[in-house]
Amino acid sequence: MSAFADAPPRHVAVFLFADFGHIGPTLGLTRELVRRGHRVTYFVDHQYSEVIERTGARAVGYTSRRGAFFKEPYAGAARLAAEGHDLLVESMERVYPLALSTLAADPPDIVLYDFESFAAARMTAHTLGGVTTVQLGVSHASNEAFSLRELLFDPDDPSIREGAAAVMRFALDHGIAPDGLGRFLREWDERNLAFLPRDFQIEGSTFDERFAFVGPTVTEPEGDVPWSPPAGGRRLALVSLGTESKHQRDFFRTCVDAFDGADWHVVMTLGRDGDLAGLGALPPHVEAHRWLPHPVVLRHADVLVCHGGMGSVMEALYFATPVVAVPTQSCELALTAGRLDELGLGRMINGDRLTAHTLAAAVGGIMADPESPERMARMRASIREAGGAVRAADLLEQWAGRADPDPPS
Repeated sequence: MSAFADAPPRHVAVFLFADFGHIGPTLGLTRELVRRGHRVTYFVDHQYSEVIERTGARAVGYTSRRGAFFKEPYAGAARLAAEGHDLLVESMERVYPLALSTLAADPPDIVLYDFESFAAARMTAHTLGGVTTVQLGVSHASNEAFSLRELLFDPDDPSIREGAAAVMRFALDHGIAPDGLGRFLREWDERNLAFLPRDFQIEGSTFDERFAFVGPTVTEPEGDVPWSPPAGGRRLALVSLGTESKHQRDFFRTCVDAFDGADWHVVMTLGRDGDLAGLGALPPHVEAHRWLPHPVVLRHADVLVCHGGMGSVMEALYFATPVVAVPTQSCELALTAGRLDELGLGRMINGDRLTAHTLAAAVGGIMADPESPERMARMRASIREAGGAVRAADLLEQWAGRADPDPPS
């Protein structure tokens, strides 16, 4: 039941980066908004239209130039900056005009967006006028004390400089006053929803009432799932690099070698485009799938081995499953992996140090740590008490129609 049962139906527009790691965390909130009678319109790469429309939302699709960055292992900061520049330009030149033409006759009450989409989202709200904006945090949030982007990007990188100049031109050309540039470019909004608990946020104690840490929404799939936990009493490991991993045969073969079949059963998900045949023959204690809903497995798992994606990590911690994180793809993942290690909720292994021996040692260290169960239980409680989709929807109903700064209560 909504805390605002008499809230009028609202129109919510959502702008997100073309990656399932950004889209997935919003789906529970969208289902809750639709259940309450609100309309939700996403502006998103065509490949995600189907999963969005299954929530009851509308998907207005386009074809992103994102490419295959996150599918390639060990891509560096310069590549991240260059692709970030391209996607920033895409947000201004393609997504903003698409959104404006779609919403001009049906303006939203609220615009939700991740930081990667801030230019199109904030400008759409500015142009239409009277629209509440809320920034979504699918990874660690940023404020005056902690900047995720400062850690990820070199300000002297040519792509970063060019991107900053382009977005300033865009803002000024579309009616942002010079004295409003700072706020338009800022790394956070006056209202922010973060899909993680405050206890996991880096520098979490420095975030004020502008930030609501609602945690993830973890739901098990409806209907039958073609998987059941193995019999025999062995421990269970789930191994995954997320939904979009690719060309990672060596990673998965290393994981096969790390787990002794006498003690472990291993479930691997290779990604929706994963090459099952490319793994070669697997021993009896290992099963490989292109994809399984992770909550079905995590309910039974003793450990998750993953890339450090926030969605995967939050799902594991929701079930009090410790994590070994091997950040193989982007700089941001190393921050989450390091946070797991810092809080004693798992172990981090740098991608260039991953061997069967180092992985087995990390898993063994977690299993042998007598304080791990208590730490895991505390974080599980923090996640489940954060409120998830219900609290997030309550807040959006409370904020709707407040275009002027009015921080969350």
